[in-house]
Amino acid sequence: MDILAQTDVRRAFVNSSRSRTAAVTFPQQWPPADAAEVDFLAWADPKAPQRAYLVVAPPVTDETVAVELRLGESAGPRRAAHCDWCHTQDAAAGSRLVVAPRAGSRGRSGNSVGVYVCTDFGCSERARRPLKAHQRSVSGAPDLRVEELAERVGHFVARVLGEA
Repeated sequence: MDILAQTDVRRAFVNSSRSRTAAVTFPQQWPPADAAEVDFLAWADPKAPQRAYLVVAPPVTDETVAVELRLGESAGPRRAAHCDWCHTQDAAAGSRLVVAPRAGSRGRSGNSVGVYVCTDFGCSERARRPLKAHQRSVSGAPDLRVEELAERVGHFVARVLGEA
């Protein structure tokens, strides 16, 4: 993913008001050190614990798109849940529901899109881990986890934009 300035990210939000995008708290290290090796950037807002952000850029989407996310309430202990993006259960804190208001009038009227993702948003790293011997294809099929992750994240963004 290309390195993005904070001002570019703020301008790329598709489902948030200007006042809310102005209040976005970025990670202390921006851009993140691993930005060139990931398919998307996502983080929880340290000043607003129920809010998170997703930034996706080409080639996953046609242009840079930022999405405001609401984190699901955590009632009780977390359980291992399947991540809809990286298709693993490897996150130490499990997966949790994130909900994004749709862009435009549909979002202002309360329409939203939800997905279960790794709590730490580490899906890009998990998709790039070498496969264990028992996970490899015996037919020699290529490992398409990275491409499939990008496709699933791109589809989520398209749903937020109302394109899917």
